[in-house]
Amino acid sequence: MLLIRAPDHLGDGVMALPAISALAAIAPCLIVAPRWGAALYDGLGTVLSRDASPKADIAVLLKPSLGAAWSTRHIPRRIGLSTDARWWLLTDAVVPTQRHRIDDFAAVARAAGGEVIGLPQYAPEGIAPPVPDDAVLLLPGTASPHTARWKNYRDLADALDGRAVFTGGPGDEEAIAAIAGPHPVLPILSLPDFSALSAAVSAVVGNDSGLSHLAAAARRGHGADPADVHVVFGSTDPVRTGAPGATWHQGVPPMCWPCYAKRCPWDAPCLAHPAQNVLDRL
Repeated sequence: MLLIRAPDHLGDGVMALPAISALAAIAPCLIVAPRWGAALYDGLGTVLSRDASPKADIAVLLKPSLGAAWSTRHIPRRIGLSTDARWWLLTDAVVPTQRHRIDDFAAVARAAGGEVIGLPQYAPEGIAPPVPDDAVLLLPGTASPHTARWKNYRDLADALDGRAVFTGGPGDEEAIAAIAGPHPVLPILSLPDFSALSAAVSAVVGNDSGLSHLAAAARRGHGADPADVHVVFGSTDPVRTGAPGATWHQGVPPMCWPCYAKRCPWDAPCLAHPAQNVLDRL
């Protein structure tokens, strides 16, 4: 029995899909994950809440924190990245690859005996809300609004001449309504329904966020082109955390980039990317 500690953030959770799929192929899995884990990892194992402390023979820690390692110290074999000064709590400490985060997750899965193949795919049965075939789905929300939320969604929506449709994740409702103005806003969708919608629209535009990663994985899983997911980057580095296969948009990075900070004293100059630059590539 494998205990998998999934990442806490949706984007990381999507990036971990190939690793978790590889682990599920070699042994029954208990997957400790946030609330969205039940939908994202459906069919890959038994998904448990983050406060669970189940017994297992091996713990595979895809969450890279000291706390994740400490909480599984009772499990005989513990495999994970040697980050956050936690190497001493691991029986198998995996050195980070210094490449994409997907590569780090794959390295941990391989240390547990998994054979990781391919990029994230997500194609459950879902129902897309009715939208025009040429609709462009805009995803302005993110958990890091000051350093990752692009400022020009309204300008892009206005320029799309009626094709823009907005949505987001739980907690984004008021902010998205304010950004969208007169443009249509869909309700917050389940992960399967969001997946179906992402594959049905002509393009998706989002931040470096969980929903952008999910949209790219959904388009790949449904046989659509993930390059039609357009991701605008601010404080983060697309080479490390960008959705694979998506189209990346980035202005001229300032001297302080990348920082991965939650707030910026200089009003995030890394997000000064004109709407026209994105529009030209849609």
